[in-house]
Amino acid sequence: MVKRGIFLILFVFSFAFAQTVSVEDMKFAVAIQDREPIGISDKFPPDIGKVYCWTKVKASQVPTKIYHVWYYKGREMARVELGITYPVFRTWSSKNILPQWVGKWTVVVEDEEGNKVAEKSFEITPDWK
Repeated sequence: MVKRGIFLILFVFSFAFAQTVSVEDMKFAVAIQDREPIGISDKFPPDIGKVYCWTKVKASQVPTKIYHVWYYKGREMARVELGITYPVFRTWSSKNILPQWVGKWTVVVEDEEGNKVAEKSFEITPDWK
């Protein structure tokens, strides 16, 4: 009985202090200026060169980290580690885009343990306007 009680106390204690990360906002852009996305869109031309993924993150405990995982047509193209140092934090990553990489892109935000926290997609398309 004592062992079961200790296990229950440890479980409740660890759950109470579990790290939670949420994405408050997520945008794709052509640039970042003063920590804010510029040229926000979900469609970009093939000659864009680089796309930025900007996220506003809320973390219950800091410091921690998140990952931006960039996928093109379902294939992982990049994994970027981003440090989170404040409870509400704006951060971003970017991906160089070759003109032939036309189609759907998705960025998945993962927490420090690799759990999916958010996901958003954009498209590289010739008829981008």
